[in-house]
Amino acid sequence: MRRILLSLILSLSIQQSLAVEIIHYKNVPVVITLTEGEERSIEFGDHVQVGVTKGQQQGDLFRVQSAQGFVHIRANKTFSAQRVQIKRLTDDRVILVDFVSEPRSAQSVANLEPVKIILDSENVAGGNTVDEAEAVVLDGAKGDPVVTPVELVRYVSQRLYGPSRLHKDVVGITETPLDIKKPVKIFKGEALYKTVSQPFVAYRGGAYHIAGIYIKNTSDSKLKLNYLELNIPFTTATFQHHVLQPNGIPGDATMLYLVSEEPLKNVLQPWTYYQELQQAEAAMLAEKK
Repeated sequence: MRRILLSLILSLSIQQSLAVEIIHYKNVPVVITLTEGEERSIEFGDHVQVGVTKGQQQGDLFRVQSAQGFVHIRANKTFSAQRVQIKRLTDDRVILVDFVSEPRSAQSVANLEPVKIILDSENVAGGNTVDEAEAVVLDGAKGDPVVTPVELVRYVSQRLYGPSRLHKDVVGITETPLDIKKPVKIFKGEALYKTVSQPFVAYRGGAYHIAGIYIKNTSDSKLKLNYLELNIPFTTATFQHHVLQPNGIPGDATMLYLVSEEPLKNVLQPWTYYQELQQAEAAMLAEKK
């Protein structure tokens, strides 16, 4: 069953880059390139607030969302440098980013790997200072290896999408039993009634648990997935693709990588589609009376 499902996933036409571009922020604006019509994800290592100007909003230049320390920005058109202020909420540090949007091409889409911005005082990829990084290494030598959510997502994505010859074991990451046999409820809003979500694989790395959840569009219309419609607790969430084609058309399914500090059985809840649908219909009828 897993092999059949994996072949369906691999048949999706859009291929995602697994590399992460590391940018060291030294208190001068950094430039990040976007592609018209495509979304790019940027990690800041902390919960952030995004500041855009009134002109940027009125010009409908881009759509931007922030969740769990990531900013997801989609360019609606091409444009020259547009400065955006990103404020980290725990320490009030401000990061200035100049976004530039280029016309869509095969090369520009291929270059849209995720970005991780590291402050100069946190000059290691894990987001710690140098002294903290040394402490982490020592702690890891005594106990469990330190594994970040980003490393977990990259590992599982490579396992699902990469050729088997490139699969490499990572110390500290182990596959865990997937006790959930039935679809689960992970969305609210439109996606609740238009998708089926089935846990596919599960791993644990350090303090984190990750589930690879197969999501399929069951409707006859295109569906855009939104992080804000996830209705479960999580540390980070990453969609392999954000737009699902109508049911039965290539591209009607994707994978969600859900990272949590709790075991999956405490996070994932059974999917009660018909009960939810009946409740929604009853509520609509009550409103009409």
